Amino acid sequence: MPRRPIKKKRSLLPDPVYDSLSVHMLVNRVMKNGKKSLAYRIVYKALREVGDITKTNPVEVFEQALENVTPKVEVKPRRRAGSVQLVPRVLRSTDRAKANGLGWILEVCKKKTGVSMVTKLKNEIIEAYKKTGLAIRKRDELHKTALSNAMYAKRPQVVLSAIN
Repeated sequence: MPRRPIKKKRSLLPDPVYDSLSVHMLVNRVMKNGKKSLAYRIVYKALREVGDITKTNPVEVFEQALENVTPKVEVKPRRRAGSVQLVPRVLRSTDRAKANGLGWILEVCKKKTGVSMVTKLKNEIIEAYKKTGLAIRKRDELHKTALSNAMYAKRPQVVLSAIN
């Protein structure tokens, strides 16, 4: 029997305006120092501008962009026989995959300089929607690494079929 209690998964409520869980996840990751109202302002303004540019529902554009960025596999370093091997495994949990995708989108936004966070976030969402941009490139690099190290997985065929 485990000594630690089993962790209960925290349920996340959808955001008040768009009634979407992924938008709320984005707000929580944009937030710094507990300033949630500022994070809401940044995200909502970026989504409004995305809607103006694409002439469609901004939440659907964001959901599609997030779907384009989410990885299908992850790579974990394992120590075997004195060397470190990158062992790929398929991501079954969509929450973890979404969290990785959101992290990459925001990481790209934070790297860019010279413009406001609203503009950077808007541009990255639109680029991810069109399947271009640095977050998509990051996902593709991860998938390439998983393909080249598929032989180290327990079931390499499952990893290969998940990526393709």
